[in-house]
Amino acid sequence: MKILYTGIGATKDEHTEAEFLTIMKREFIDKDWVNESFEKKALQLCYKDWILPNEFKLFTFMDWMEYSGASIVCI
Repeated sequence: MKILYTGIGATKDEHTEAEFLTIMKREFIDKDWVNESFEKKALQLCYKDWILPNEFKLFTFMDWMEYSGASIVCI
């Protein structure tokens, strides 16, 4: 099973389930502003008042699929 995800943190290739979950964790749960480029920080500051739900930590694989708009590719 491969995951087609083209959003934040994605690579050009399809992802395995583990790779997809790693991207979701890195980009949405464990966000680290310290190592971000100036351009990315400036873009993200546009959304600084947004409060991301704590429920991200409880998301299942299928929750992330629905939230991100990713799809399963049959090979």
